[in-house]
Amino acid sequence: MSDDPGGARGPAWHVGALAAGIVAIATSVWAPQGLIGDLLVLVVAVCALLFSLDASRRRGPLRGAAIAGALLAGLAMIVAAAVFLVALAKALP
Repeated sequence: MSDDPGGARGPAWHVGALAAGIVAIATSVWAPQGLIGDLLVLVVAVCALLFSLDASRRRGPLRGAAIAGALLAGLAMIVAAAVFLVALAKALP
């Protein structure tokens, strides 16, 4: 996780982080039903959050997009964790 001084790759990371946040939200809609689907949504949300946090540390004009992606991924992760824990509690006797 290096700090890019804002070179040519900075805006690409920022837009990618926003896209990762959107994908984290969209995965909760299109994931399969059940415990495996809930785990998939949780893993995608955690990965998107880590990527977005790394991208938000880079300087550039689109840094706000990376922060928005991190917020979306964080919200998706909180919801996915809650849904996964409820599904896990129902699955266990």
